[in-house]
Amino acid sequence: MDEPGKTSEEDLKHESKPALNYKERRRINNPDRKRHGARNQARSKLFVKWLLQMFPNEIADDRPILDIAGGKGEVAARLCVCHSKKVIMVDPRPSDPLACFLSSVLNKIPLKWQQRLQQKEPEFLEKLFDKQFSQMVAYFDEAMLQQHPELHHAVEASSLIVGLHADGATEAIVNVALKYKKTFVVVPCCVFPNIFPQRMVHQNGELIPVRTVEAFCQYLLDKDVRFQCTQLPFEGRNTVIYWKGV
Repeated sequence: MDEPGKTSEEDLKHESKPALNYKERRRINNPDRKRHGARNQARSKLFVKWLLQMFPNEIADDRPILDIAGGKGEVAARLCVCHSKKVIMVDPRPSDPLACFLSSVLNKIPLKWQQRLQQKEPEFLEKLFDKQFSQMVAYFDEAMLQQHPELHHAVEASSLIVGLHADGATEAIVNVALKYKKTFVVVPCCVFPNIFPQRMVHQNGELIPVRTVEAFCQYLLDKDVRFQCTQLPFEGRNTVIYWKGV
């Protein structure tokens, strides 16, 4: 992880709404759930760490990373502050990555880095996010890409497209990355079989509907023999599918 604090950086479908603040949810009554939650809180950290190991050229590139369906913005916050990356998030829900960094990331980075940030001017982080982070408040799919030149340009200008549990946008990331020959990383999560009934996969000699995350991963891998997959070191849905765009 690089030293934080280095200042090395529309609405498409809906009108922007005030940024959302996110509070950490704590479970105090069930010890097992508490430990499980603690491990899950490291999901974004471990995902970013894996990105750094697997895609050093894309991370070092001056072009922005596209974070699709990035939710509250923890992946974007870590990339912007800890690794001096420009990030464009595409998500229909407005995000507040500064609030996310302060509530979910700051107290987990090394103490010496926390102290260095505390020594900065009060507006330092706000200015950093203004420079490094931007959001397109929109859904990410192939139709939106055709309808909105800004989103199309963001895809073409990116070094890497990522989707950590990107829900309904996961397949769109894969399809768009294939079309534009872009490096991508997705960690599939929800399958939505009723929304995407056309998804089918061969299993045991039969063509069956995609109804499980395992079948969904196989469905995505079947799109191109060059795709690779592995497991990330956190609990839950941790299969990562990726392609280096060549």
